[in-house]
Amino acid sequence: MASGRGNVVVLLLHACGLLAFLHVCRDGEQYLHWHSGQHHSRCKDNETCWKRVVDYLPESFLVLEVGFALKWVVLVVAAGYLLYIAAKIYQALFSRIDDVYPVEERDSGYYMSPGRTKRDMANLANRYRQVGDIPPVYPNGWYEIMRSEELAVGSVKAVNLVGQQLAVFRGESGKVSILDAYCPHVGANLGVGGRVRGDCIQCPFHGWCFDGQTGQCTEIPYSEKVPSFAKTKVWTCVEVNGLILVWYDAEGREPNFHIDQYEEIKSKQWTYRGRIVHYVNTHIEEISANGADLSHFPVVHETGVVAGTSVDSVSSRLANILTHHWNAGWEPLPPPNSQKARLTLSVTNKLFGWTVKLLNAKVEALQNGPSMIHLTFKSFLGNGVWVETVVPEGPMSQRLTTYVFADWWAPTFIVNAILRGMGTQIERDVHLWTNKTYRSKPLLVKSKEDGTIATHRRWFSQFYSENSTRFSFKNEDLSW
Repeated sequence: MASGRGNVVVLLLHACGLLAFLHVCRDGEQYLHWHSGQHHSRCKDNETCWKRVVDYLPESFLVLEVGFALKWVVLVVAAGYLLYIAAKIYQALFSRIDDVYPVEERDSGYYMSPGRTKRDMANLANRYRQVGDIPPVYPNGWYEIMRSEELAVGSVKAVNLVGQQLAVFRGESGKVSILDAYCPHVGANLGVGGRVRGDCIQCPFHGWCFDGQTGQCTEIPYSEKVPSFAKTKVWTCVEVNGLILVWYDAEGREPNFHIDQYEEIKSKQWTYRGRIVHYVNTHIEEISANGADLSHFPVVHETGVVAGTSVDSVSSRLANILTHHWNAGWEPLPPPNSQKARLTLSVTNKLFGWTVKLLNAKVEALQNGPSMIHLTFKSFLGNGVWVETVVPEGPMSQRLTTYVFADWWAPTFIVNAILRGMGTQIERDVHLWTNKTYRSKPLLVKSKEDGTIATHRRWFSQFYSENSTRFSFKNEDLSW
């Protein structure tokens, strides 16, 4: 409801600004030369087309018989409106996208109802949703924490990941450390109010200090001796491709694979150009399986982005303006890269049924582990990589982020348009993920398309282990 009122206010502001601008256009000569009382309603031969358009409007609609002071107000409003439009154009052409939804708007994939927020609709849908016999909820692998640039030297962040509360900080040496968030003393959260001291973090409650690399307590302000058993868990982390990653393994083992570093990102040839974040209420395996589900591409993603984000867009009036025709393939890689899988996509784009060869593309995506996909692209407009990360914040709550790194000279408005397009296509998948159940024994037919679904499940199972966390849900909904 509040959002609806906000939209009405924005529309009224646009109307006032536009009317002020049109008034200035109609009586522009009066404002510039101060010929008060003279209103010109006829276009001259050398006047622009937009001035002629203004003259079609009724003179009584635009010409205000007001005092000098009010004319100044109208002029200022018109100038402000022009500056606002110019800023929006600049933002579209040169500003990178950084769409991270606030908590109250973060749930995606739910149909809205008047008077209810996204959170309301998510809770309502989850209450009646049958989750199914889901696999373990936290696969073993690398997970993205945040962008490296988001963690300055001396800063501390609290992070929720794989059902754990973590304290992430960058020491004065520049090294990133990740510890269990709860202090072993009396349980204060180190990530909320903790202070960096050298390469240690100091508890905000009683001042205990813990080394970021070993987890050992190094100082207790009111005790001369620090017991050797006073320590907290340290999480293995690395910085790769401009992202901070943490290793999770249900058995406590060291990493058995690594994420490839792109030299172009390390050398700053490819720079960070934007991201879109979705919060999705589903199992992490559902998102990973999307690339291997070849038969969904023509059904869900054939209609162009102009048709909208909902799966209902396939039947909209805009569905056939721009269409995408896909040819996809998915396969796991052999050892020693068995934790990787390759998705190949070629797309033919048609505008009103006519093939637009300039828009056709062939891309290859490499999935590394359960949570990370790299999709490299090359074109005359620039080269780069899309990085998609999935982070399980809870058993059925995923943070899905799409980053783009590209040549610094690649046109920003082109990068933004493609990123918006990818975000639109992803939201169609989100509508399906958040409303489906998990079939542990799906009904598959003998075909290449369904064969890759079965192959993906066998491949993904390698990221589960004996002690992987399982959840059983009461009444098969999302209450546990």
